[in-house]
Amino acid sequence: MIQETPPVVLAALIAASAALGSAIFAFIAALINSRVARKNAILSAQIAQRTKRADFRQAWIDKLRESLVKTHIGFASPDGLAKDDAEHALRTLLLVNRNDPDYNRLRDCIFKMTNKKSLSAEEIDKIGREMIEVSQDLLKREWNVVKSEINKFEEDARSIK
Repeated sequence: MIQETPPVVLAALIAASAALGSAIFAFIAALINSRVARKNAILSAQIAQRTKRADFRQAWIDKLRESLVKTHIGFASPDGLAKDDAEHALRTLLLVNRNDPDYNRLRDCIFKMTNKKSLSAEEIDKIGREMIEVSQDLLKREWNVVKSEINKFEEDARSIK
């Protein structure tokens, strides 16, 4: 014969089952929460790293732009390069990676302009235009690198699993 379970025991079993279910749910929620927190921490670190790198690159671009402008202005002087202008020309070459695709074009323009007394006015104008073009190409490419760093934030977010 099956005995009926007293209502107090049934209530205790139901309460214990509910408590166990709540504990299991809380444990699962804690696991999910910790995983999400870890993903967010990794993503925040990646975004901070990319942002800092983009800031450094932008500061470098600004310095390069200023140096290119001062170098070009120095070449405009009919008296030739002054000491400051020569320093700007050298600084410009030092700011650009020699493996950059435009490094040789820029270097050639600067070297030709440092010896401009032997050049005609047309040659000087042509070299000046070439220097502006190479400067624009260089700055545009570097700006695209900064933009690509910034645009990778979404890619970083998607890559974290």
